[in-house]
Amino acid sequence: MQEQRHLPALRAHINQLLSEGWVIAQRNPLKLQLGSRTCLIMHGMLISEGTLWNHADAALRSSACNPQPQARQTIDAPAPARAAG
Repeated sequence: MQEQRHLPALRAHINQLLSEGWVIAQRNPLKLQLGSRTCLIMHGMLISEGTLWNHADAALRSSACNPQPQARQTIDAPAPARAAG
């Protein structure tokens, strides 16, 4: 039997969201919710109705991907020259 589904990458992404705890709140159009976060799937696109993630969570995920802390580099710039006057 031939696959009849469209947009397999989007379907895979939605399945991933569902496995992470998102739930289907509405079917037409498809609406997903996780707590206060919501997404609509319309015209083959996943559309956020607000912030989808907490920026602090994103920073934690980013640091988990790159566990080595990067040293801050400071540049000692000379003080701006004052005009004689």
